[in-house]
Amino acid sequence: MENIQQTIIKFSEIKENLVNALNEKLKNNKLYIPEKVTIIEGFVNQPLSMELTGSFVIGGPAVPMIMLVGNDSGRIYYFALKAILPEIKI
Repeated sequence: MENIQQTIIKFSEIKENLVNALNEKLKNNKLYIPEKVTIIEGFVNQPLSMELTGSFVIGGPAVPMIMLVGNDSGRIYYFALKAILPEIKI
């Protein structure tokens, strides 16, 4: 049996770096968001699937993301965690 080491990343531990990186990208208009946003405190996992079926699949590969919400529009913006903090080990 393989020895799989699981990485645990706590939002509270990277929040400051995450907010700083987001602010820098927003300031340089690299995220193309036309409004002020609020960060949702927590991670979102977008599951990946190699086939479409009528069943619900739990587990498997996923893309860890962060979510921002537009203060005026309520629009939700998703960004891959590695795109915002490339140095993070996932």
